Amino acid sequence: MFQEFRHLRVQDMSGVDHLLSPTQVRPPYTLRSPALEAMTDFVETAPVTVSAQLGVDEALEWMKSQHVRMLFVLDDKEQFAGVITARDIAGTRAMAYAHKSGIARTDVQVRHIMLDRASIRCLTFDQVADATIGDLMLTMQGSGEQHVVVIDEGYAGVKRVRGVISASDISRLLKVSFDVMYEAKTFAEIEKIVAHGGGL
Repeated sequence: MFQEFRHLRVQDMSGVDHLLSPTQVRPPYTLRSPALEAMTDFVETAPVTVSAQLGVDEALEWMKSQHVRMLFVLDDKEQFAGVITARDIAGTRAMAYAHKSGIARTDVQVRHIMLDRASIRCLTFDQVADATIGDLMLTMQGSGEQHVVVIDEGYAGVKRVRGVISASDISRLLKVSFDVMYEAKTFAEIEKIVAHGGGL
């Protein structure tokens, strides 16, 4: 089975003193950096998807294994049907649905508690291309959402999901903790924290 592969001989590291760093250091991200820097673009990275019929606990495990907190839900025709977040599953929604429907929590499926596509608020790719990370933060802070779906139009005006922006990606870029983003009263507070590299 493994005939086409070979063992590589590992080396001794006792004479290695230095870590290589990029020679061209990128300027740090700020609130005025382009919003596209914070978007996961599905032209470059495949979306993480889940079947609408999957159990919610399995969906949560899938999220953990993929290091995401939101999944795009596909129906039985492999069409985009909605989204489900870790907060939906780990919060009260799954238990409330089980109680209301008279079923065990283990029988709750993604389709039962997902946010269907008609209920999702989104931004267009053109809006994001013309915005800054600060614009995204203000938008997400105002809605209280941790994810924003981005759509565009393909050939013949076909609308499609182009990408996603997550608060966790913004906090990682700015090196500011998640909570700081949502608790700060003013942008001046956030800018001060970003400038001093605080929060993480």
